[in-house]
Amino acid sequence: MSFQGTIEANCPSCTDGFEAPIWSFVHGGKDAILRDQAKAMECNLLLCPSCGAAFVPEAAWIYYEPDDEILAFVFPMSYKAEETKWRDKMKADFAAMREALGDHLPVGHEPEVFFGPEGLARLLEAEDWRRDERDVMAFFAHDLKLSVYKASAAWARANAAPSWLPYTGKTPTRAGIVAGIKQVVAANDRLAAWFDYLAKLEKDPAAGMPPAAMAGN
Repeated sequence: MSFQGTIEANCPSCTDGFEAPIWSFVHGGKDAILRDQAKAMECNLLLCPSCGAAFVPEAAWIYYEPDDEILAFVFPMSYKAEETKWRDKMKADFAAMREALGDHLPVGHEPEVFFGPEGLARLLEAEDWRRDERDVMAFFAHDLKLSVYKASAAWARANAAPSWLPYTGKTPTRAGIVAGIKQVVAANDRLAAWFDYLAKLEKDPAAGMPPAAMAGN
């Protein structure tokens, strides 16, 4: 569920003040319209009733999308000058959220921090591309009668790796994943993310299994 509050906004063009509703917590996994707005950098975009100017107010908000393990604090660009202060506040707020929500907030990694809407927009755009790639890979894996191991999406982003990994055998193992990836890239040589990850695995024989996705993802 997403949450909305009311602030006193001041138009940067005509300086008039007015009350406006803004989103303080956006659950992108449950509200496709708000997710699209965040990706288009239009979340919390206001129109001044006096002069019609469009602007984003100086207000922080949180974006949450559990399926792809995304939790992001979006601060106004002006806060960048005091980045350390706001990163410390994020850590404190996140700790309070974890304590209050417990299992209802299944995020096992530190949240992303963005100053301005551009960083989150790029992240969501990249995730959409990764989803399209995953769907193609899953189609070939099914056709090849391979199983799919779902790794942590946060781990995959941090390691420039795909989060869905095909594997042979009854249970996922490193050797089974290597064998599975070899089969899908042989069937479709445009699955670049899996080609690259296979190269990493073959270059580092000591690399173990990636962490699994959070429960329910």
